[in-house]
Amino acid sequence: MAPRVQLEKAAWRWVESVRPEDIQREHIEIAYRICVPACKRGACRRNCKGNPNCLVGIGEHAWLGEIDENTFHNIDDPNSERRDKNTFVGLTNLGATCYVNTFLQVWFHNLELRRTLYLCQNTRAEEHDMDSDYEPRSICEHLQYLFALLQNSNRRYIDPSGLVKALGLDTGQQQDAQEFSKLFLSLLEDTLSKQKNPNLHNVIQQQFCGQMSYVTVCNQCGRASPLPSRFYELELNIQGHKNLTECVTEFLKEEKLDGDNRYFCESCQSKQNAARRIKLHSLPRVLNLQLMRFVFDRQTGHKKKLNTFISFPEQLDMGPSVQFTIVTRNMFH
Repeated sequence: MAPRVQLEKAAWRWVESVRPEDIQREHIEIAYRICVPACKRGACRRNCKGNPNCLVGIGEHAWLGEIDENTFHNIDDPNSERRDKNTFVGLTNLGATCYVNTFLQVWFHNLELRRTLYLCQNTRAEEHDMDSDYEPRSICEHLQYLFALLQNSNRRYIDPSGLVKALGLDTGQQQDAQEFSKLFLSLLEDTLSKQKNPNLHNVIQQQFCGQMSYVTVCNQCGRASPLPSRFYELELNIQGHKNLTECVTEFLKEEKLDGDNRYFCESCQSKQNAARRIKLHSLPRVLNLQLMRFVFDRQTGHKKKLNTFISFPEQLDMGPSVQFTIVTRNMFH
């Protein structure tokens, strides 16, 4: 292609000889280079600024070379949308909703949670006329409907836009996955607690809630001050670690409180050096481990994502990490 300045002059050269009232469609097309043919593959090293139809640089060389001619013949074939036997149903990514789809699939494969949602009273569904389409309204209804489709649909994938809209999520903006998990489980916990069936009230706690305490020990008098707490996930730092066991070990390691960070001891009635650590007392049936991949970058003043590879075993033995085991299960897959 010619330099951009030359192209600009050539495109608008007709202005010198054409009066405003005589401007035609072809003049506009020439000025904005609408009808300029697309550049041939391999002819340009980058997008031509003077040719809006130049596709070089947007990756077309990759997908043009990989197109399977048979693909176009399957577009109108309904069997191309049908899932194979003994395969799972997928969820459509609506833009930046991969984090939503991930959690929905995880929760769907939790059989106890799925059965619980199916048992939730849904008067609208029970009274629904089979001759018309069922349209869920509440978030619980949307989740029931979505899980039913994931379990019984013959399609390869389904559209979760109904639930996403009900939640008020922006499909074009990536949200914090951990925050979404917390808020959604809290919403489910509140919804189930209001069900008439008492067996549904504590399912979220039974499945996802564990018990721990923050224990602070004064170095002067030795007094231990435990602060009990519930947790639905463990937030693990991944910086400087290679595997999940190292992350858990750091999460439970002792923290020294000294200098300006000394602890006010109730027994000594003064600030003292102390040691603080987290003690796990019980683990839920489903242990949610959140890898903290976003950290604050002091140089830029913004968050940055850590792409550190963290390996994890097929079985995670949490037995040594639990102080007083209330539930018997400490092995997680």
